[in-house]
Amino acid sequence: MKKSGVNYQSSENLLRQLYSLGVRDIVFCAGARNSPLMMVLEKTEGFRKMSFFEERSAGFFALGRARRERRPVAVITTSGTAAAELLPSIIEAFHTGVPLIAVTADRPRRLRGTGAPQAIDQTGLYKNFVSCEIDVEAGEHIAMQAWDRKLPLHINICFDEPLLDGEIKKLDLSKELAAAPYDHGTKDMRSAVESLINFIQDAKTPVAVVGTLDSEEERALVEEFLIVTKMPAYFESTSGLRESSALAGQALRAGDRILSWGLLKGKIDSVLRIGGVPTVRIWRDLDEPTCKTKVFSMSALPLAGLSRGTHVAADLSTVLKFATGHFKKSQLIFDSPALFSRDKEGQRILRNLFKKEPTAEPSMVAALSSIISKDALVYVGNSLPIREWDLAANHENRQWVQANRGVNGIDGQLSTFLGMLKPKSEGFAIVGDLTAMYDLTAPWALKDLGAKANFIIINNRGGQIFSRIFKSSLFENAHQVDFSGWAKMWKLGYEAWGSIPAKWSHDQSTVIEIFPDPEATKRFWDSHDEFWNAP
Repeated sequence: MKKSGVNYQSSENLLRQLYSLGVRDIVFCAGARNSPLMMVLEKTEGFRKMSFFEERSAGFFALGRARRERRPVAVITTSGTAAAELLPSIIEAFHTGVPLIAVTADRPRRLRGTGAPQAIDQTGLYKNFVSCEIDVEAGEHIAMQAWDRKLPLHINICFDEPLLDGEIKKLDLSKELAAAPYDHGTKDMRSAVESLINFIQDAKTPVAVVGTLDSEEERALVEEFLIVTKMPAYFESTSGLRESSALAGQALRAGDRILSWGLLKGKIDSVLRIGGVPTVRIWRDLDEPTCKTKVFSMSALPLAGLSRGTHVAADLSTVLKFATGHFKKSQLIFDSPALFSRDKEGQRILRNLFKKEPTAEPSMVAALSSIISKDALVYVGNSLPIREWDLAANHENRQWVQANRGVNGIDGQLSTFLGMLKPKSEGFAIVGDLTAMYDLTAPWALKDLGAKANFIIINNRGGQIFSRIFKSSLFENAHQVDFSGWAKMWKLGYEAWGSIPAKWSHDQSTVIEIFPDPEATKRFWDSHDEFWNAP
């Protein structure tokens, strides 16, 4: 016989535990099975609450919010396939080191394996992508001490009938519990510092590849470290250092082809990766069996992104402070005139192509980067947009460029973008047409955001990234869809562009559909590749 009030008491205890872990944002999809938790949450103060009707978008929105706040965010679902919809966002969170908490309601354990309605075995649902799983029946103690607060957590809580089983009292956790500190780093970094110093001292012609950096502190320390070591570097847009004027003299800016397979074999002996797993092509070339280039990668995550080389999972801020101090006392000289000569010529080719083919897709991205406000969030989608932004965007100062680069998927992109938006701010999501189709429910979140979101959709009528890889239309998913009806459905502004205007502004959240000229795009890439394929 179930004790009266146990569902509400367990829900209250769970919310207290989440608050004590540093959770301040809760994203939820209400349903019958999680109704005890929803009823208690409704009367609990201390959380910012966001309601969704669809779990996959909710998960990605929570992912974006956790990245924005740099602290745990919880997403609550009901049972069955609703819980399964969180898997994509949990996978992305695991690969990017985001402390996303999945709270899944469940039916009692006795129903597992019976085929009862809305009852699947939810334990182990995310087993390869969470650092900790807690499976409890209402009334059991919820112990979260095992969670590392750096990777995702799964809490599966089983509620029995009657679901609504007592009286609910109002809670104000902000008055009841102290704010929890959130530790982003690890403690002992001596071996990581020594490994990095030894790698740089042994290198003769190194190049740094800087991927995603999560904070302004990290960016400042990476910038200082590279200035001190004088190392040539390629900066991805999500590093936040691509536009650094202090690093302009040692930055490779002609696009990722400057770090091609040909250069690896003759002009680069070492590659230092800092931050997230890179988009740049070199990172795949480095995994070729015949490649002998030395590799050292360093990030906060235990994932190397390569099958070889040295990887150090460390707090970047701590390691770079010590390493920079060491190299300030040394006289490093890394001279790569051939590399920079080739890069400058590549930049000249790009500038000419932007002028010659203004309606080519990369040229339109270049022009677009010049009319977006410098203080706006820019979110670039995977597949072609992030590669084109890295290649073509201007190098003026830009505050915040973000992307989901954990597993490079195209699902949940718009929802992640909305999760990152701050109140009273403006953001631009630049995505492909298929990426937008994957996340058509995302604008649901706008009702509670108080921000201006611009969805820039590059409509090239399918997955054109594959047109340059496979000689088959099967991979392109060609279509004749436009997004004017989608904009109308969500009461958003809508514009269609065949060219990029010199200036643009709008008072409301807007869908901007960009239609590149396919012939101009082909001519652009043919000319671009001709230069880089030349000896």
